[in-house]
Amino acid sequence: MIQVLSCPLPNGGMSLLKTANICGVTSAECSNECRVYVSGWATEGITIDLPIDEFAKMWMSALLDLEEDSLEYDIIFAPDAMH
Repeated sequence: MIQVLSCPLPNGGMSLLKTANICGVTSAECSNECRVYVSGWATEGITIDLPIDEFAKMWMSALLDLEEDSLEYDIIFAPDAMH
């Protein structure tokens, strides 16, 4: 089965992203949005109307093929000083 995420866009509408093609995610200027980088399509990034932590949980649950309510892992965001 091909995993696809449906993500809201800041100005309305939705974007469908193939989970396996997502390369990374960065926080945006607005804390309620994040930039998602998709290989072969949005290599410059696409702004999604979700905070980065919500997107990360949705992305990981799709990668691990888990139901959102049965997540058995924690996503920990490291401070910039640790990078």
